[in-house]
Amino acid sequence: MANNQSTSTTPDPASLSIGKGTGLGEIVVFIDGHTETAGILEFASILAQEHGARLISVFMQPEPTVTPAETFARGKGMDSIIEAHQAQLERIETERRSQFEGIVRRHGIRSEWRSLAYLSSEVGVHAYYADLVVIARPESAGQSAGPPDLAESLVLSSGRPIIMFPPRGTVSQIRRILVAWNATRESIRAVADALPLLVKAKAVQVLVVDHERNRASHGQEPGADIARHLTRHGAQVEVQRLSAGGKDVGQLLLSQAAAFGADLLVMGAYGHSQLREWMFGGVTRTVLYQAVLPVLLSR
Repeated sequence: MANNQSTSTTPDPASLSIGKGTGLGEIVVFIDGHTETAGILEFASILAQEHGARLISVFMQPEPTVTPAETFARGKGMDSIIEAHQAQLERIETERRSQFEGIVRRHGIRSEWRSLAYLSSEVGVHAYYADLVVIARPESAGQSAGPPDLAESLVLSSGRPIIMFPPRGTVSQIRRILVAWNATRESIRAVADALPLLVKAKAVQVLVVDHERNRASHGQEPGADIARHLTRHGAQVEVQRLSAGGKDVGQLLLSQAAAFGADLLVMGAYGHSQLREWMFGGVTRTVLYQAVLPVLLSR
């Protein structure tokens, strides 16, 4: 690939105390009765353990499974079906809660369990007061844990950093982080939100793609200013500048994340709302639905 450049920055020992007040106090993880939960709970628990945070699990009751025959039930038959569905939901929640409590006990972290009825209007509220939110990444557009498009709406409306955990994800510890940097408000916000993670990582790569498109914001040496900022907080940072060469930028971010061996990708979320329908830009959508590693999105 043309125009590849790499620089590195080592921390200034005198500045390592700057980031000590930064941390995570509460992490919220959303789970439901359909999505596989072992991987995401392990990931969230290790995050909470490493940051001394309280882990709050918000269980969203899934929609009860209804058979074709049950749709014709009336009277006492309907009452029996309602009781069976309630028992089904209670069984699912008991299994999920037992799994959660076993994992948090093993990691020795403070925890809390919350339960929400199916399609509760209060789902988003639980994200507003968290320092970090973890949720299962959608398998595809319109499919996600909990209510339809919950993950997307949390990214665009909660004002909190959201980590999308990929289906069948296996990442447990965050040691190497790739930061997608383009000197916009969204990427600035993402870096600020991810700071507690960045300063604890063993290696951080700031990736700048096609800096010529936004040269005024990047300055004379694209990526150098944000690298310097992170270094002063104690992060181990290097800068990589790449030219997309007309290729899909989202795919480039994912391929670079793989090449760097990243455990987490940090990026701004680009999109807008239109007539109650959440819309993402092309790069964000590509990463959102194709990433095989956790992605921290901020807006």
